[in-house]
Amino acid sequence: MDPAHDTTRAALLLTNRLVPLDVKPLTAREFWTLADRVDPGELVRHDAAGIAALAGVDLVEAGRFRTLLDASRALGFEQERLLDGGITLISALDDRFPRGLRKRLGTACPPFLLVAGPAAALDTPGLGIVGSRDADDDVLTAARNAARLAVEHGWPVVSGLARGVDQAATTAALEAGGVVSGVPAEGILRASRNAEVRRRVHAGELCIASPFAPDAPFRAGNAMGRNKIVYALSKVTFVVASDKGGGTWAGASEALDRRDTRVAVWAGAGAKDGNHALIGRGGVPITDVAQLFEIDTTVDAPPLQDSLF
Repeated sequence: MDPAHDTTRAALLLTNRLVPLDVKPLTAREFWTLADRVDPGELVRHDAAGIAALAGVDLVEAGRFRTLLDASRALGFEQERLLDGGITLISALDDRFPRGLRKRLGTACPPFLLVAGPAAALDTPGLGIVGSRDADDDVLTAARNAARLAVEHGWPVVSGLARGVDQAATTAALEAGGVVSGVPAEGILRASRNAEVRRRVHAGELCIASPFAPDAPFRAGNAMGRNKIVYALSKVTFVVASDKGGGTWAGASEALDRRDTRVAVWAGAGAKDGNHALIGRGGVPITDVAQLFEIDTTVDAPPLQDSLF
């Protein structure tokens, strides 16, 4: 058996959220801690005692690992079912996994992604466009114009696929002939129930990437995990509308603290109070969307982050 295959297979099994089991899958923090100690592929052929010795864990934890590793057949069936629908499960240890996520997120990087559509788009840093679900016409116009200009510059647009700003930017980019990387705050099967989403995915115009279980519902914690990925896939993230507090504010504030991507903030017509507060915290003020493509995208190396996955 190919050792690299053993490694990626074990990684998928240890973090498996596709098949319900009696034990919890490893979180990202647990997985990366384990991967720093031992190649996960080396655990496959050992019993609990052997796993405990190799991984440096107690027998109870080793038993949990063994249970997860024993679900290979069930996970394989579920992978095939998803693949029939155009959805691929990719381990963070696989060469196909977007390199920018691991580099920027460190131990907060999700250990796997479920991907549908042109996965290569995830390896091209783009323009993230984020904002409140409720935004006025001036703000939505700024989002649309930024998306169209990103397409002109050959940048993919990165979006959370929510209504409001996300939806406006996504639609504008697709109508302009661009490619969008979408990271929903719910499972990929839920996100792909929309007929237009499915059409765009099948046309190779929209890539959906999800670190959650396929049928996971929207949760606030999922939204925060989604935000990390949107920012990490973007060389500049444009915060179009943000109230003080809430998901957009939290995601932008965290990115400003991490310094792992440039955060630009709309300061033109319709800018909210939260926008001005984010500019005060270090966001780059934008009054003309052309300014987005003049920003120096060199960033400092980020500190390691705790994971929400």
